[in-house]
Amino acid sequence: MIFGRREKRPALLTFDRILVPLAGTEADDAALRLTAILLAGTAGRAFLLHVIEIPFERQLDAQDPAAVAFADEALGQGEAFLAEHEVQVETGIAQARAAGAAIVDDAVERHVDLIVMGLRYKRRFGGGWDAGRTVPYVMRNSTAPVWCLRAETEELAHTP
Repeated sequence: MIFGRREKRPALLTFDRILVPLAGTEADDAALRLTAILLAGTAGRAFLLHVIEIPFERQLDAQDPAAVAFADEALGQGEAFLAEHEVQVETGIAQARAAGAAIVDDAVERHVDLIVMGLRYKRRFGGGWDAGRTVPYVMRNSTAPVWCLRAETEELAHTP
């Protein structure tokens, strides 16, 4: 039996700069796992971003220590997970009126070549599935490709 040497094929998907917006929910886990898979063994870099949404009745630069602490915790967990998988990572916090616009702006500023977002399974009043407003905004307005993963749910297993 002769074993031939196989030529190494280029990867089908390669990304160097991935933006991962984190909401601090269970939906972040899938986005972080996918990012680790895509960047493991590469020189690529992940940018973790948490956006603190500021309501219109408050100043945009208003300080909210509880929101900053929550953001720090979410980013710290994400950073630790990716560092454990040997992925280079940077973190950042933004304050904005709407998370979607802040995510799109950050993606442009950092020249990312992919946005990976997690999405919780939510139902709106009346029973229909609700993607919220952030993910649809980013999908409509981002120049970079967007890879969205809906988190696992047990809720659908009980739906007739």
